[in-house]
Amino acid sequence: MKVIRKIYWTKDFDSSHFLELPYESKCLRIHGHTYRVEVEIEGELNENGMIFDFNHLSELAKLLDHRLIVSEKWVKESGEKIIVEKNGKRLELPKSEVVIIDKPNVTAEYLAEWFTERILEKAGRNVRKIKVKVWEDPRSYAEITLELQGS
Repeated sequence: MKVIRKIYWTKDFDSSHFLELPYESKCLRIHGHTYRVEVEIEGELNENGMIFDFNHLSELAKLLDHRLIVSEKWVKESGEKIIVEKNGKRLELPKSEVVIIDKPNVTAEYLAEWFTERILEKAGRNVRKIKVKVWEDPRSYAEITLELQGS
């Protein structure tokens, strides 16, 4: 008999962003979404009786909530103030209002990848699979599934 254990977690958060695109699009302008992130993690129980701690997931969503998410490629200065230049915009914002992600753009696909990588950083050897969906709206989501070695 094979036992498969999974946990599921979801959270809504509000953030703004814009995209870098080689064509005209309304998404070049700063806009916001009520994102929904859904996480499913498969694995064995660790010494604490958990596959993964839900609190780690909550902390990730809190990092992005009510902030402007930008690509590290667009940041011209970083200190107490963050200066972002892209799409003819020059933004100067307090560091506390910006999240800089290590991705070339701020698409739902890259946000799903960002979440997956942050989860992997905290995952124990007991974790076998990580699946993340990031919904931009009720009709559209990006999904990534990471199957870990030995699963």
